[in-house]
Order: sequence, then C-alpha cells, then structure tokens
Amino acid sequence: MQIKKQALNIVSDLKRCFRPLFIYHLFFSILAVMLLAPASAWITTRGLTTTGHPMISHQEMLEFFLSPAGMAWVMAVGTLTVLIIFIHHAGMIYISSRSCSGRYRLASSALIRVGRNLPSLLTLALIQVAAHLLVAAPFIILMGVVWIILLGDYDPYFLVSRKPAIFWIYCALCAPVALGMLVCNGLLSLRWFMALPIILLEKSSPLKALRQSSGLARGYIRRIAVLVLGLALLIFILPGLIAVLFDVLGGLVLGLLPERFPVLVPAVLLFISCYLIIAILISFAGTAANSLLIFNIYKEITGFEPVPESSFAPKRSRILAWSAELILLAFALGQAGFIVHSFFDFQDHVYISAHRGSSMLAPENTIPAIERAIADGADYVEIDVRLTADKVPVLLHDRDLRRVAGKPVPVWEMDLKEVRRLDAGSWFHPRFAGVGIPTLEEVIEVVDDRARIYLEIKPSRHTPDLTRIVVELLQDKDYVDRVLLGAMDPEILREARSLEPEIRTSLFVHTAIGEPDRSLLDALGLRAAITTVQDIQQARRHGHELHVWTVNDRREMSRFIDMGVDNIITDRPEVLAELLRERAELSNAELILVKLRHWLRD
Repeated sequence: MQIKKQALNIVSDLKRCFRPLFIYHLFFSILAVMLLAPASAWITTRGLTTTGHPMISHQEMLEFFLSPAGMAWVMAVGTLTVLIIFIHHAGMIYISSRSCSGRYRLASSALIRVGRNLPSLLTLALIQVAAHLLVAAPFIILMGVVWIILLGDYDPYFLVSRKPAIFWIYCALCAPVALGMLVCNGLLSLRWFMALPIILLEKSSPLKALRQSSGLARGYIRRIAVLVLGLALLIFILPGLIAVLFDVLGGLVLGLLPERFPVLVPAVLLFISCYLIIAILISFAGTAANSLLIFNIYKEITGFEPVPESSFAPKRSRILAWSAELILLAFALGQAGFIVHSFFDFQDHVYISAHRGSSMLAPENTIPAIERAIADGADYVEIDVRLTADKVPVLLHDRDLRRVAGKPVPVWEMDLKEVRRLDAGSWFHPRFAGVGIPTLEEVIEVVDDRARIYLEIKPSRHTPDLTRIVVELLQDKDYVDRVLLGAMDPEILREARSLEPEIRTSLFVHTAIGEPDRSLLDALGLRAAITTVQDIQQARRHGHELHVWTVNDRREMSRFIDMGVDNIITDRPEVLAELLRERAELSNAELILVKLRHWLRD
C-alpha cells in the first residue's frame, strides 16, 4: 500500500468521476443547508430544555457534561455530526465504485442510495460515537481526578496566567494520559476505517461491517495511518496557500487600479467571486480525496473493481445537476456581493474598552491602570467587582488574592481593612509597590465623566447579594447611565434590570452551548476565538451590540473592526486608539486592500 500509488489512484479516480462527484457534493451542500444544519441547530438548542438556560461559562459546561442530560446531549450531537460526515463520504464512495458513465444520473443515484442506507449509517454513527466515548472516558476521568487532587484549590485564571510549577507538574503527568487516549481512539478509527464502503457495497449490517473492517485492517494499520495523516496535512495546508496567493494578487491588482468606485466595485466583486469558487472547489477536492482514499484502501485490500451503474435515478438528473451548479454560482456571487458591500463601509465604528484598565502598562483593576486607560483614549474602563466579608464591592478578578497579592484567601473571607493592607502592585513591577485594591466607590469618583465603566459582576455562592449592593451604589452615586453592567450569568443581568430598569447590560460568553436570552441585552460580549460574522449579523437582527474580548494583537484588532464589531475589549487600549487613527488616514483603495487581506486570512 504505497503512498505514491494511492496518491495516483486518488488523482485517477478524481479525473474519472469528477463531474458526478462534484454534482453530488453540490447536492449534499444544498441538503445540508436546507435540512441537516437546521436539524443540528435544533438539537443543539432545543435539546437543552432540561437545563433551562444555555451554558456559557466553563463551570456551567462542566456541570452539564457530567449530568445524564449532558451525556445524552453529547451522544446526540456527536452522532448527528458523524452521520453528516458519513452521508457526504458515502455518496462519493458509491460514485467511485461505479464506472462513472451517465454522470448526471449517477450523482442522483448516489443520493438515493445513501438515503436508502440512512438507517444503517445512523446506526453506524451511533455505535462509533458511543465506542469512542467509552474508550476516552477512563482517560478523561483520570485527568479530572489528578486535576482535583493537584489544582482543585487554585483559581483557574491564576493557573492559566501565571502557570506555576504545580500546573506544569499536572501537564507532565497528564501528557502521557492524553497521548494514550489519542492513540487508543485513533487505532479504533483506523480499525473501522472501511466500515462505510462495506455497508454500501456489500450491504452488510453495521455491526458486521465493523467486524469485517477490523479484520481487513489487520496488518495495514500503520500504512493506513500514514496515508490518512498525510492527506489530512495536505488538506490543512492547501487553503492557506490559496489565501496567500490571492492576498498577493489582490495587492498587485487593486494597487494598480484607479481609486474610482465604478472601477473598484466590479474589480473587487470579480476577485472575491473567483476566490469563493476556488475555495468551494478546494473544499470539494479535500472531501473527495478523503472519500477516495477510503474507497481505494478498501479496493486494494478486497480486490473490488468498479462496476457499471444500474441507475434508478430520475430521468431529469441533468436538469437537477445544472440547477445545483447554478445555485453554486448564485451563492458565490451573493456572498461576494455581501462582502463587497461591507468593504465599502469606510467608517470604523468601534468603542475602545480597556480590559481591567491598561493592564499591560499597570497592575490590573487598580487606580493607576484606570488612569492610564483614560489617558490612552479608552471609551470604557472594564473592571471586575467582587464583595468583601463586610459587603464592600472591590475590584478583583480572581476568587482569591493569590495572583495579585500573594495571599491565597478568598476575598469574601476578608473585610475591607484587611484587603486595604495588601500590596496589589509589586507583582506587576516594583514601581507600583504599595498600590492597593480599590473599592468600586473610589473608582466611580476617579473615572467620573472622563469615560464609561464596563463593570463585570464576578458572582459566587458566598456573595449572593453582590448584584443588589452594586446596583444600589450606582443609584446612590447617580451613575447608572454611565455604566454597562456585564456578567456571564444571565440571572445576574435579570436581577440588575429588576432593581434598575434603566441599567445597560452585557452578557459575556466564553463558549456557548444553546441560545442565550437576548431580550434583556444591550450587548453580547464574545470571546475573540468564537466570534464570527454570523454572530455580528445576528446581533444586528436582535438590535443589540456585539463586543469582543480580549484582543491585543493589532492585526486581530483590525480584522474585528472590518467584521463590524461595536466594541473591542483589550489590554492595550493605546494600540487600538493608534490603529483607529491610522485607519482614518487611509485612502479608500488602501482601506479596501486592508479589509480584503483580513477577509482572506479568516
């Protein structure tokens, strides 16, 4: 099973069956948009009704996944995801097994054949997902137990940001465990690699196909692994190379064009349409190559030869095929038109929020950091608020003071006098020695009307009255209209609104499962890694702002500005302010090129 031979076989099959494979790919894509994606979204959101609200924080997700409802949800979503992959691959495998004559009707026949095998494919997906979860479970439980023993008493943010020695000990202990999990699950996948063609071409039951695949793979596991990893690497690299090529071409072409809209608009539209069509073809090639690899390994081991198609497809397959291709073209043009429209919005509407103040230049959540943020041009100063034992709101992110003051005691176990005696500046730099942890009241007096406050409530079961105390303080200081109150728990925002209907609220989301209640939101704050253009569009439909956190890289800042976010939360407000000034001085053609490059790199 030589790599070169398999590569040549894949290329040969791709040439032989390109048209029916591509048409099936289009059929599947349309089916996925119209049926499979909505079904997946329904299971993701409606399947969470047992919890009553979406999971937004790490703690909520951990509790959910460890519950019976969470395990059932993982099984359902995993099975549906694998089923969608199987449907895509199954049709292409079936087409490859035919002689590829009657290309239009063959694509339709493949779709019908896959539909008839849907119960078997669903059962196969369910068995595989369950088996992989069972194999992974002991490793995950072991890593969880070690975490509780070694790191259970530490604040998670302290571990991530400071990475103490105990954290690296945990990583060293769990690295072989994680590697063992990957190896065991990988071996299971390789053993069952040929189950899909066995079901389609030999009409076996799922269990029989899995047993037969394990038997066929015996002795070939290592070579199959090399082929799979090699193809995966190629599929991963190729889109990036295409994006770089178009980036270079975009700079050359658009840089030569005159700065006139009648010229720029069609040029950019054509350029993006070409890129989208090529991207779709690359996506198709990757999926087809993977399917052909499965079929060719099966063919080599079993000696299977392609056979003529006894078509049972509709007679108007040619019309259906051309319709699918026209839909592809319309989709590319429509998407390109939408993107070009956003490119020609030359105003950069974005607020600057200084994350815990200018926390790269001064100790976070302190008066020096807040003063520096205002001087750096921040529109909002983002701060974290917790409650002391004597019910005073103070600025602190972690649940304890280990990271900023070297004292591993929860703040709710200390009164204000004890908190004030702590040095919260020396950890950052000796020149900030003696800087203390401020109260929320002190911060309001310092900020006054020079900026707005983006106030995140940091809840705990030990401080259930934190939200009420904060809202009452804002009311007493007549400062409600200058605050945007944020939290990761929707119940906190709901409580704040009940206490003060005029207060503006923002829901912070780290990694969401389910759809949050947007009715009480003025803003949705998403972690940068999960923010997409679709999130921004959805925020517009619901009439609230979209904020992104925490963005410190200039290129990422510029990318999010081009995406259309309303507020960027950053540790480096001075960098974002400078970037906005620089972008304001660019010509229209220069700004289009900047937007195009960011879009290509997404």
